[in-house]
Amino acid sequence: MILYNSTWGGWIAECGVPGIYRSQASMAPGVKVRMGTKPAPHAGMGVAQYTWATSPLRRYVDLVNQWQIIACARHGRTAALAAPFKPKDVQLFSIISAFDAAYGEYNGFQQGIERYWTLQYLAQNDITELTAVAMKDSLVRADDLPLVFRAGGAENLPRGARVRIKIGGADLLTLDVHASVVARLDDPQTTADDTVVSDAEADAADEMAESAGPLSLAIDMQADDGEGTAAPEPRSADTAPAA
Repeated sequence: MILYNSTWGGWIAECGVPGIYRSQASMAPGVKVRMGTKPAPHAGMGVAQYTWATSPLRRYVDLVNQWQIIACARHGRTAALAAPFKPKDVQLFSIISAFDAAYGEYNGFQQGIERYWTLQYLAQNDITELTAVAMKDSLVRADDLPLVFRAGGAENLPRGARVRIKIGGADLLTLDVHASVVARLDDPQTTADDTVVSDAEADAADEMAESAGPLSLAIDMQADDGEGTAAPEPRSADTAPAA
């Protein structure tokens, strides 16, 4: 997959045909993967350029790149004149923008599902205490579960401190966890700020903070008296945002 996506990305660039590329300037903390229409190195993959093109049934971006690849296969050096999308094509940038938005929503939904079932696991197994590692801004990461949450008493702990957490409860609607630090498990004098939680993990904590709960809920409290504005109809697939 990596070989195909990298090779095809380089080939369409040689033919002067734009594609949708994924790039990452370096593996340094905070450097994220970007999408664009020009080839650029992807540090995480270790390749000179990288496209998404091997899953056209799963992602629309792959389908777009497949159209460009097919044009190169059929027309070679003149593919730029025949490809569906030309250099600096505004529609190509629009596809990237729409896909980024949809992809972000899908990832958020996936994170919510994982968090919901993790909280269900806590409740079903009557787990009231966890060991965790302090991250930043009162966030802690559970040792044995894929769970990051805020805990009272963790505000002033250094990054990497090991703690025992008391779980007071969880809201399965907002996915919020009610928890507090009950004990510190390591020696405050020997805990280094970056020995347990790396800079990369600390950077990831910024992204985790949004999914650490609670969710914001919009609830219409007005009683339905049978009059007034009708409830909105469910959005059909035709009006759903493009992937």
